[in-house]
Amino acid sequence: MKKLAILLPLLWQPDLMAETVTIATGGEQGIYHQITKEFCRLAHEVDEQLECKLQATSGSIENLQRLKSGEASYAMVQSDWLYQASKGLGPFATQPQPELRTLFATHAEPFTIVIRADGDITSLEQLKLAPIDMGLKSSGTRQTALALFNILGAKEQDLDLKSMANLPDALCSKQIDAFALVMGHPNRIVLDTAKRCPVSFLAIEGATRDQLLKGVSYYQRSQVPARIYPGNLKATPTFAIAATLVTNAAMPEASVYRLTKAMLTQQTKFNEQTYGYANMFHRARNKTGPVLSIEQHPGAAKYFEELKAAGKL
Repeated sequence: MKKLAILLPLLWQPDLMAETVTIATGGEQGIYHQITKEFCRLAHEVDEQLECKLQATSGSIENLQRLKSGEASYAMVQSDWLYQASKGLGPFATQPQPELRTLFATHAEPFTIVIRADGDITSLEQLKLAPIDMGLKSSGTRQTALALFNILGAKEQDLDLKSMANLPDALCSKQIDAFALVMGHPNRIVLDTAKRCPVSFLAIEGATRDQLLKGVSYYQRSQVPARIYPGNLKATPTFAIAATLVTNAAMPEASVYRLTKAMLTQQTKFNEQTYGYANMFHRARNKTGPVLSIEQHPGAAKYFEELKAAGKL
């Protein structure tokens, strides 16, 4: 009887009012947009009165701005930018957003360094003298790469950094020796590159990774999964940030609970062909610290507490 009482909140679906939620994602072909679209599809199957309106954006920074202005109710945000915005650090020093709250993390985004499998680059140290593309100057990828190179003893001005319009073509035609991405796998750009020339990945591990992660709540150990790209039969160790669904503290608890529950109730039906699927979080998606870099919204916390009480977490 006690077990039944615990399960009832998870099974019972009361009559709910129609609700449309706006979610800032990323580019329409990007992983954030595609993963959010799939979560929204599952949510609508569970709760037919709940609709998502996705906003295509340039990414995390614009998404945080849209949350702040009220243009979006929810947003997908990288855990490093989320932490800095919440604490008023870096580019958010003059406009902190302490009101930010998480729902859950969707997937890990490994820092991935792609090289030619038949090229001369075999170590991180060699990148300090090679032509490489580490993302646009103001991008999250560039800032993450610079944090790594700082550990390696190199500053931005010391590196031969390029900004290539077509990364697959640039790597395979030897215009660059490596490029970096902060994205889940499988990844469209890496797949396109692997079709043009054999690719491999540089490992980030040992003392270098330990030093990078030390005292930083928004990085975690991760890997580029094995057997996704031709010729890569073993996983490659690296570090990652977490892609996180976020809202503001003022968002009503009932609304956040409803969206969280609807999105996650049928997560076993998530389309495995979605980009980023191999790095999806499951049991760890609500872990504060290594996955969630800031406080969780009470509405989302309520759903995970119910799962835990029912023995499903």
